[in-house]
Amino acid sequence: MARKVQRNEPCPCGSGKKYKQCCMAKEKSLGAGRSNRRRGIQIALGWVNNTYKDEISNWVGNVWLKGLNERQIHGIGTAHPGIRSIHDVNLLEMLVAEGRLDGLEGENSPLQLILDADIGLDDEQCSYISQLAERPLRLYRVSDVKTNESFTVQSHPENGSEAITIFDSSASSMFDVDDIVGLRLMQSDDAWETSGAIYHIPDEYVDQLVAILEKAGEDAYSTALTHCWLELVAEHV
Repeated sequence: MARKVQRNEPCPCGSGKKYKQCCMAKEKSLGAGRSNRRRGIQIALGWVNNTYKDEISNWVGNVWLKGLNERQIHGIGTAHPGIRSIHDVNLLEMLVAEGRLDGLEGENSPLQLILDADIGLDDEQCSYISQLAERPLRLYRVSDVKTNESFTVQSHPENGSEAITIFDSSASSMFDVDDIVGLRLMQSDDAWETSGAIYHIPDEYVDQLVAILEKAGEDAYSTALTHCWLELVAEHV
């Protein structure tokens, strides 16, 4: 395990400044901004979930769980509480990023409903939430992990894709090298971060999923990925 750089030591970036005056300050600034953006996501998801309960219930049954049988739906409901928590985050994020709510007059995009509502979001939070509709859900391989600091991902299959390093102490503790995960990557402050949704795919199911995604194509990519992940959750894999 790499030794932690101390505050008054030279910054490892080579700037010649002390760590506390260089990258440490940048990391603190990034962390504060990330916390504010995540807080905005939580406010937005909580508001839309409480305001449109019936419409969301219909969306869950007609879109999110579409194609699953009663046994599978029961399996999702009885999954481990930790998995259920991840499921709920993934569900609400997909709803806001790509969903439409039936039964409403006029605007039915959850994302636009959030942006039009007066729920106390600042400009940075609104701008970040708007990205949900612009950043696609994609499959990645974790190529490097620095626990409690950062992790690096590349698109899977790789196909010459660029490696992206995400500085996130919390998320980095959730991954191991060579994990295959579905993520929606967001950009802010000239840095990449995850939106919060995570779709872990066990190794033995990766090739099958890749084939399904290739067949689904761009328009149905996220639907195919989430559906396959839900089938795994239903089987408690």
